[in-house]
Amino acid sequence: MHDFILIAISLVLLFLAAVFSGLNIGLLMARPNELKRKAAHGDSVAAQMLKYRENGNFLIVCILLGNVSAISIFTLIIDSLVGGLVAGIATTALMTIFGEIIPQAIFARHSYRLSRYFFWLLDILFVVLYPVAKPLSIGLNHFLGAELPAMFSREELTHLVEEHAQDASSTIDADESRIVSGALQFSTLEASDVMTPIDRVLEVTADDELDVSLLIKLKNSGHSRFPVFDPALHEYVGTLFIKDVLGEQLPQPITRFYRDRIIDIPHDSRLDTVLSRFIQTKSHLFLVVDDNDKPIGIITLEDVVEEILKREIIDEFEPQR
Repeated sequence: MHDFILIAISLVLLFLAAVFSGLNIGLLMARPNELKRKAAHGDSVAAQMLKYRENGNFLIVCILLGNVSAISIFTLIIDSLVGGLVAGIATTALMTIFGEIIPQAIFARHSYRLSRYFFWLLDILFVVLYPVAKPLSIGLNHFLGAELPAMFSREELTHLVEEHAQDASSTIDADESRIVSGALQFSTLEASDVMTPIDRVLEVTADDELDVSLLIKLKNSGHSRFPVFDPALHEYVGTLFIKDVLGEQLPQPITRFYRDRIIDIPHDSRLDTVLSRFIQTKSHLFLVVDDNDKPIGIITLEDVVEEILKREIIDEFEPQR
């Protein structure tokens, strides 16, 4: 009877050691900032896990103290039952296989699902070991500092989203992955990276006459707005919109149609800045200038959006290809 009780206690201790070992890897794999995001979206399990995970050092000390205590008592019981070399071999084999390898392998894959069933055990552990664990965790916090949040670079976030899109169980599809990738990367580009060089820009001059042949040429270019250059002033003075010409009696002078407003932007402006300027000014076309304020190209809102979508946008007057 006495041996039966000792065996039962040793099995309980083996189970506790396995749980502590599993919780150690399972809870520490869950990053606090990840749990905060899930909790903010209504995940009650994440909110509960966050309470235990916020003070990582206190959690580590409590779990390890509990694990070491269970293993030590288990060893003493096995030694009293069989003794000698057999006890050492049995303890090592049982604790290694059933107390470490198997529970850690299980919790590493299913920590989020399993950990919640042992919150009660953590509550007991925190209360019982508080006098010892709290001073130790304060010392660790002092010497090691606060736990650093997991931060990702643009490239890492892009790779992470792509991995999700490739997983059949993910709710992120390929189009969403492409757009997220473009949104993360577009701010690293400058206006000069996506602009159309000035020597390739189809422009009109302020003293041109807009007739049917010129209108057809503009429409066939595949664009709906064009910068207007004034030879007398040697500068760009406005923008001609095809939609302002449609239905009008031709020929007529360009000055009858163009809007005398064109905004320039430095060539080294980041695309997120360019996008903000487009929104603020309610414009769709900027003149890109160099460090000497000399025009070197044009950039449109479509150019910026295409960098985000990673797809070409067909202009409303552009022929279908």
